[in-house]
Amino acid sequence: MSDNSKRMGNPDDLEHLAKLFDGRGNLRDRLDEAFTRASHLGVRDTLSPIKPMVSWTDDTAVDLRRRAAVLRAENGDPKAAALYAGFKPEDLKGGSLPPEAMLIANASVADGSKFDSAWLKRKPGETYQDWLQRIPGDAVAKVSGDENLGEVVGDYISLTALASTVPGAFKMAAAGTLHLIKYFKSLKTPGSVKFLKAPGTTLAQILKGQGPSYLPSRVARLGASIGARTPAPILDFLAGKDSLAALSGKQWAWEANLLKVGKNAGSLSRATGASRLGAFASGAGAAARTAGFWRVTGIGGSAAATVIGGFDVWQEGNPADAFKRDKAGYVAKVSGVAFNASLTAAMIAPTPLTIGAAVVTGAVYGVASIVDNWDTVKKFPGKVADAGAWAGKEIGEGAGKLADGAKSLGKSIGGLFS
Repeated sequence: MSDNSKRMGNPDDLEHLAKLFDGRGNLRDRLDEAFTRASHLGVRDTLSPIKPMVSWTDDTAVDLRRRAAVLRAENGDPKAAALYAGFKPEDLKGGSLPPEAMLIANASVADGSKFDSAWLKRKPGETYQDWLQRIPGDAVAKVSGDENLGEVVGDYISLTALASTVPGAFKMAAAGTLHLIKYFKSLKTPGSVKFLKAPGTTLAQILKGQGPSYLPSRVARLGASIGARTPAPILDFLAGKDSLAALSGKQWAWEANLLKVGKNAGSLSRATGASRLGAFASGAGAAARTAGFWRVTGIGGSAAATVIGGFDVWQEGNPADAFKRDKAGYVAKVSGVAFNASLTAAMIAPTPLTIGAAVVTGAVYGVASIVDNWDTVKKFPGKVADAGAWAGKEIGEGAGKLADGAKSLGKSIGGLFS
């Protein structure tokens, strides 16, 4: 049955039926459980007649979701193309297609008789984030008819992501290493212990006149001047309230361990008669005010990246198989999750352990990402040159057709007056 014949039905019902096949605790899980028990009892061969049901269950669930996706695409659902590709609704987290790519993808799904939709389908081991990165380039290739141009777009997206993440990882590794060196050196000098600061709080330091030593003096003075002219409540809201840092034994908000601040603030609240819920709310509020808006935002973003990255790694399936498919790529993904997790921990509680973990994982993530994308980096200039030649040829042909059309129009107009 072709895709364009799948017109009748409720997409929600079809997706629910698919979930009965491969959802948690449903037919596929029960089949797996039956085969596992049969193996333990030594009678697995007895179940061999129903073994084809395992692949049939998976294939049928995917087919049902594709049928539902066709119906959704006709109604402009932005998730239709991803569902058609073979992803489950719960897989669609942490990203979306650019509008132009989404339109092309949905058009392919909605009218399979005119547009080949095979390019949308999920490849073996492909995660949702991988798919989101591949589809825009493939969409350009479909529209232009030039695969190289599509590869240029796809490579550009990959390299842009690389440029936006890897420098930050290396910066964290370098800055964290420097801070740890200074910290451990200060331990050898009595009375001069240097506290570690949470990553991402340099701007708060500058505005409060405590910029790092490597900062140019003119920039430090300008930042301190701006901070001095900023109303104290606004500065505390953005950069953190220093007076609350004392709850964790620190002078400045960027040095504070937010877990200790929250715990001690909650204990004080509890001692004054507050309920457990009230004490928790008091502790959480104190921790948030100590962190300030910029630090809280950084923690939230890093934590979200950890969850999205972890889910992406989980979609890869068996780690051994995923590593065989793409060694450098898999290491880059796993180390990226570890880096974001350790960075989140360091921003919440800056200690030698958390910052040291961020330093190590940041370095591994940066190197692995470069290795994974090195082939793309090398070939990208050549692909761009080829795409430029293709574009020049198309423009030239278009200009020629335009000139021929103008001549024909001129002759036609001349004939009217002859």
